[in-house]
Amino acid sequence: MLSRIRNKSKGWIAYLIIGLITIPFALFGIQSYIGGSSNSIIASVDGEEILLTTYYQELNLQQRNLQQQLGSNYSSEVDATLRQALLDSMIQEKLLENYANSLELVTLDEEVRAFILSNEVFQVEGIFSEERYNQLLRLNNYNHLSYEESQAKLMNQEQLKRNLIHSAFLTSQQVEKLKALAGQQRYASFIVISTEKYKDQVSVTQDQVIEYFDANQSSFVELPKIKVNYVELSLDDIEELEEADEETLRSLFDDDKELFTNPEQRSAQHILVEEKELAESLLEEIQLGADFSELARIHSIDTSTKDSGGDLGYFERDIMVPEFDEAVFEMGIGELSEVVETDYGFHIIKLTEIEPEYSKSFEESREQIASLHQKKAAQQKLYSLQEELGNLAYEDPLDLVAEQLNLELESSDYFSRTSTEYEEQFVATAYSDLVLNEGENSDVIELAQDRFIVMNLADQIPERQKTLDEVQTQITDILKTIGAKKMIDDLATNISSSLSNSDNTKAEALIAENELEWSQPNWISRNSELPLNMTSMIFKMAKPGTGESVYSSNSLNENISIVIDLKDVRVSEEIVDEGIADGYLNEQLNELFNNLIKDLKDSAEIKVYSELL
Repeated sequence: MLSRIRNKSKGWIAYLIIGLITIPFALFGIQSYIGGSSNSIIASVDGEEILLTTYYQELNLQQRNLQQQLGSNYSSEVDATLRQALLDSMIQEKLLENYANSLELVTLDEEVRAFILSNEVFQVEGIFSEERYNQLLRLNNYNHLSYEESQAKLMNQEQLKRNLIHSAFLTSQQVEKLKALAGQQRYASFIVISTEKYKDQVSVTQDQVIEYFDANQSSFVELPKIKVNYVELSLDDIEELEEADEETLRSLFDDDKELFTNPEQRSAQHILVEEKELAESLLEEIQLGADFSELARIHSIDTSTKDSGGDLGYFERDIMVPEFDEAVFEMGIGELSEVVETDYGFHIIKLTEIEPEYSKSFEESREQIASLHQKKAAQQKLYSLQEELGNLAYEDPLDLVAEQLNLELESSDYFSRTSTEYEEQFVATAYSDLVLNEGENSDVIELAQDRFIVMNLADQIPERQKTLDEVQTQITDILKTIGAKKMIDDLATNISSSLSNSDNTKAEALIAENELEWSQPNWISRNSELPLNMTSMIFKMAKPGTGESVYSSNSLNENISIVIDLKDVRVSEEIVDEGIADGYLNEQLNELFNNLIKDLKDSAEIKVYSELL
């Protein structure tokens, strides 16, 4: 399937789509979905259905992401490719789910419950809230049993992932070779040439514009749009409630005294360096009387604190990384730490102040308690109204619902599936089968914490072919870019060829004439952060002879061409990149994964209702 997509949609856009939608091994499938009230299906795998609403929820998200990346390059052809690729990935997800079930992988109830208790979605101020949990389940048409069953399925698939991981390995000899390869560095410089300064040199005729439009009409289609009516309920709609009495406030204070306690805080300075030897040397200097702040300004690599002499300000326990935290909270005021190693480097720490734990009195906390009580009471009333909103919307027209709850009936502008004007959940709900095709009120959805809406379809506009007049400017710019790209490709080739043929005079003239310049030569490793795929191009070049250079010209994308001057190659004496082994292991895992998917597809009964795409 994915190979057919690659053939259908050519170029970098196609590969972006494939990269976006192909299930990565690390994620092991797309997200589990909650909600969906339609029985319409878009595909089935061995009788297991993939709901149309589930498909469109994910499609909307992927459309938005891809549109942001492609901008004006997003077209109906790209959209069609995306739709097919997404369906293929969801079928893969279902194949994996069925396979995990066939292996009788079991997730214990205790494991599921532990996951739920630790999920931040169900927490209020860092603590699991049964009320919040129940509320979110109701909003998404779940009961405790159905939700916990869905989580158990996902955790079963995680077990499957771990089983695959254990079947991939590298020998120690292979690891050493890979590490040596990863340690190679290349000394190179380059010229970057952009189409931007050459587009004005390209002439575009009206006939060329018309010809391009006729050949690419499918790229200039305005997607269908809809308009919805909606009723919104939020915490702001809740009238201020009567303040609690003194007894209630005191009871709340006694129950939650930790909320009104300021933990111990400490203030410190630090010097952060990359080498342990330097840290030890600086520590010795400070012990002999050198100024800590001045050394921090000179040597520290922590750019956020070095100018202030390494001052970190006040912080409480568990804010810093464990090694740093442990050292600070064992020191006395004015003391220096030993050299402390963390993932960031080597630290020297000086403790400057201690602010002890302080518990507020009831009188000091009264205003805060009253505010918290008001907020909680308002939230409880909001959740009650949210349930009433859902019940009314199930039975009555939306205008009557608004009237009964004394809320405003609002209308959106027209928007497409890929719109970024509204929240993702808003757009997904509007384009759900329930709203778009069945003409019903939506379920109550939570757009944000303490903000709920119900909507229905107001109007829709079908897909429309844009006219030539509408896209004239866009096409002209495309043709100018194409023409400019040919110019800079030829220029890059001429410079590279001249240098390769030792015609430095011609190369220098071309560089000067076009106001180009070489970057400063640098040693480049495989993980260097260079634009796009420039690093891989440099490492594909042949090794130069001693004192010589190798030149090449390359196209980075539709706007950039480069000339590379490779001067030297070396292997770093200090090879520290352990991640290269992980990278090759991931390749093995991807191969295992792809083979597994192929076998599962070959043995499964898959039905696709492509007319719904």
